[in-house]
Amino acid sequence: MASSLLLLLLAALFLLSIYVLSRTNGSVPVGASLSATAGNNSSWLSPSGNFAFGFQQLENKDLFLLSILYAKIPERTIVWYANWDSPAIAPKGSLVNLTANNGLVLTSPQGEELWKSETSVGVVAFGF
Repeated sequence: MASSLLLLLLAALFLLSIYVLSRTNGSVPVGASLSATAGNNSSWLSPSGNFAFGFQQLENKDLFLLSILYAKIPERTIVWYANWDSPAIAPKGSLVNLTANNGLVLTSPQGEELWKSETSVGVVAFGF
């Protein structure tokens, strides 16, 4: 129970950080995207460098989980992933985009929307 509460808190802090950084000087501009590809190490780091937001490759090498990880430890432990109750599993080639009106939007290679953060606090100007 305590670990679930901690993970919920971390997810809330992540979404709050997107909002706060949208009002300050975040380093990920609207329109930026990440791609789910094998061996892809691209991610967006939090300002502290402690967390990374990006795709985690699953055991099935063609599937990925959009997640937040501890970035400074070798195990890169997942602390949050999109659609907690029913994880949004993304096939290879999927994209996550930072948009002004919807926040983060995850789409399949065919353009089908798999998940979105549904930002309700205003327009996003920057992320992390």
